[in-house]
Amino acid sequence: MNYQESLTYLGGAAHFGIRPGLERIRALLEKLDHPENAYRIIHVTGTNGKGSVTAMAASVLQAAGLSVGRYTSPHLISYTERISVDGTDIPEEDFALAADAVRKAAAGIQEDGMEAPTEFELLTAMGFWYFRHKKVDYAVVEVGMGGLLDSTNVVMPVVSVITNVAMDHMKYCGSTLEEIAHHKAGIIKKGIPVVTAAQREGLKEIQKEAHHRESRLYFYGRDFSIDSRTRSASGQIVTLKRKDMPKELEKGMLYVPFFGAYQAVNAAVAAMAMTLVMKQDDRIGEDALREGIARTQWPGRFEVHEDRVPVILDGAHNPAGAEALSETLAEQYPDRRKRIVFASLQDKDTDTVLSFLVHPGDVVLAVPAPTPRSRTPEEILEKVTGDKKAEPDVAQALQDAVEGAAPEDIVVVCGSLYILGDAMKWLNHRKN
Repeated sequence: MNYQESLTYLGGAAHFGIRPGLERIRALLEKLDHPENAYRIIHVTGTNGKGSVTAMAASVLQAAGLSVGRYTSPHLISYTERISVDGTDIPEEDFALAADAVRKAAAGIQEDGMEAPTEFELLTAMGFWYFRHKKVDYAVVEVGMGGLLDSTNVVMPVVSVITNVAMDHMKYCGSTLEEIAHHKAGIIKKGIPVVTAAQREGLKEIQKEAHHRESRLYFYGRDFSIDSRTRSASGQIVTLKRKDMPKELEKGMLYVPFFGAYQAVNAAVAAMAMTLVMKQDDRIGEDALREGIARTQWPGRFEVHEDRVPVILDGAHNPAGAEALSETLAEQYPDRRKRIVFASLQDKDTDTVLSFLVHPGDVVLAVPAPTPRSRTPEEILEKVTGDKKAEPDVAQALQDAVEGAAPEDIVVVCGSLYILGDAMKWLNHRKN
């Protein structure tokens, strides 16, 4: 099997199983002799910020000189982005090798009478297999959706992380914050410490589950917090406070290479999680923590490109993410008119997302996302008042947005992670 054949194989798999649950992934991993048990794991979920926290945690481990796997989703341009080791995406030939190993295991569970694995289950098994193949010390594993029934929830981590809880994926995780938090809290394992920045109803549900599982809970505002933050040209400097630390380490400075108050909180979550890992592994120290967070790279999260005007790429696709993006735009580019290249999926609260992002004078250029779940540009524009236009694709929308922008405007690409890859391709082509 070569790379293209592996993509064809994955493309033929179902996106959701007929029977929800973890039986298929467990059976698949058993056929592979449980690669997920070959290294230590940090497990990360949350409505927003879980990708950033995953990237920061992996970067800290790498700064400590350890070999680290990182499993994330979705990808922006290539499937190979989802599986990386030591900051390098899996090569296409290794991706095919992993897919072939997992395909044989999948055939085995089907011969045993089990339903065929879904695409995400196959990818998860591939990631676990590859990390064992590369003999990593740690893997930082991001949940795909929810937590309780997610394919990644077969691991026994050294620490569990729930970044936050907000309204998203209601079709699959419930229609209230409590129901969604119940799914997120499903990653909590008996006796394993938990770190979260969830608040109010979400925190209460996590507290209940942590108590039930006899797991020590560390939450933002009590056990750790951000005392202050100062913007810089390429990110921000934050003052992190942590309880139960030696006096000289209770309060310290972190450089966070991302913009926005929400990324300061994400950095605090990552730092608290890695502090707990440090207490279990003396190979990781404070220097690695600070260096790792400072060196983190995570595309598509308030990623600024300079063209005729600033072009900002952001993965905001739900109300909480849109509110955070709106606040960061106001902080970084006050009083600037926005030309917004926007896509949205059918299961998203598009009205609320737009209400946070679109202000009087802004222009919305609606595009389709490259997935059958996409809303059409026309459906999106029914929800928009003011200046608006339907565009055939991201490239044309960006061309119109940038060329039509006044010097004081900014261009923002957001609404769905699915369109960021096309935006990156357009920007890279324009620079070359």
